[in-house]
Amino acid sequence: MIIEALEELGPCLSTKLASHLVAHYDLSQDAARQRISRAPKNEVRRLSSLPFPHRAAFVYLKSQYGTEEYWNNLYEAILSVEGTYSRAVASVLCREMVPVHHFHIACGAPSAQKGHIASRAALKRLTDAGVLTENTLPGIGLCVMTRQTLESPEFSAIAASVRSRLMAESVLLDSIKEWLRNLALASFNSVALRGTIEDPLPSVGTFNWDLSAPSYSTALAQRRKGELVPGFIACDVLLTDNISVSAIKPFLHKIQTLQALQNIGRVMFILVGQRFDNDAFIELRTAGVIPATPESLFGKEIAAAFRDLIKTLTDAVQGVVNAAKLDDVITRLGKLEGALGNMRGSFFELIIAELVRKTFPGEVQLNKICLGEDGKAEVDVWAVKEGISARIIECKGMAPGALVSDEEVGLWLTTRIKRVRHHLKNVLHWDKPKPQFELWTSGVLSAEAQHRIEKTRNANSAKFGLIVVGPEEVRKAAKSMNDESLLKTLEHHFIPTQ
Repeated sequence: MIIEALEELGPCLSTKLASHLVAHYDLSQDAARQRISRAPKNEVRRLSSLPFPHRAAFVYLKSQYGTEEYWNNLYEAILSVEGTYSRAVASVLCREMVPVHHFHIACGAPSAQKGHIASRAALKRLTDAGVLTENTLPGIGLCVMTRQTLESPEFSAIAASVRSRLMAESVLLDSIKEWLRNLALASFNSVALRGTIEDPLPSVGTFNWDLSAPSYSTALAQRRKGELVPGFIACDVLLTDNISVSAIKPFLHKIQTLQALQNIGRVMFILVGQRFDNDAFIELRTAGVIPATPESLFGKEIAAAFRDLIKTLTDAVQGVVNAAKLDDVITRLGKLEGALGNMRGSFFELIIAELVRKTFPGEVQLNKICLGEDGKAEVDVWAVKEGISARIIECKGMAPGALVSDEEVGLWLTTRIKRVRHHLKNVLHWDKPKPQFELWTSGVLSAEAQHRIEKTRNANSAKFGLIVVGPEEVRKAAKSMNDESLLKTLEHHFIPTQ
């Protein structure tokens, strides 16, 4: 009976299977549940790693596991039940790929709270069940995605689009930070932004956010026992083409759960997106959220610049660099205080990759992941052609005249080069010619950094080459390409004009 029902229904929740048995086999609800629980375990399986509300379970035949029907029905079952898993899956579906540390912001689950499934537990259960999977992407790091995305023939294009969106969101967050500070809405030195996997996540209460800050504005701060207690600003950003109702459910759940806690204080909630579905916009407003767009915050010109930035970066990440367009977009966004922020380095990588691509006799990759004995190393620009040349380029893009961190130079010399050499030898079985490690920078090296580089070069001259390409050498390389747009971009934003 159970086997026949599952052959007809396909994999499904035990509650759906029980209803089917009641309707078609004239059983009572209790009898149907008993039949399901006593089904032969060698034929009928339960997805024990993913518990559902009301003690329901996802059940399937052994022969159905891993089929397209299995995965489709499992996603349908998860999304049909309002809860932690449906919100987490919805957050990944609308973003396609999510850096693993961003998942703890986007999924709508708390970092830790009594009576709630924590974000880390939700991620583990969903990955154990195979609903979500983790994969390391160049330029982004470890990401969470659905199995369908991982197996998509458009995987590379999706990854490029996601990376570009994340870069644009970083620019936007830096700009929102300055906007809040300039309006005195946020405590000036206490605005926290999402960063790398090593950085602590911004938080308000038990939840993580893309941006958080205490606020002493009269609208948010309160006096308690004679002391001024700050309120908070909690902001998430999502620069997909459109934000739907399903995409805002995790965000709204964070708000509703946070507001039920005592002693949190007043919070201003902001969600920034390119565009909102009308129903999503109404739900956000009803919940007291500020649904903002780049246009409503910074005007039409800046909003258009963000859209152009995502398109330009998507092309550039895939190796099609339009230097004139990139210069135009950076210039337009440069009107925003704090807009370039930490993204200057990423823009510099794209430009250097394009310079190398014009002369290198092979494929040039961005953010190549190499495996060392003691960990991974990400190479900014990887130009390796078997038996001909191995150029491994570290990029340090910064404002003209800025000092390159001695610590960063040290990490490059002692850790990254070691790991890449191990990768070349043990993964690629590289023999000759000897590899060349290059540091391209628009900044200035300290005397100590120059000394360390020279010392490393002399000690390892038989094993690998080591060169530094400073601002003037970068300019000469651009001039030799006869690419006015590329040179103009460099001189406008990275190296001093002559």
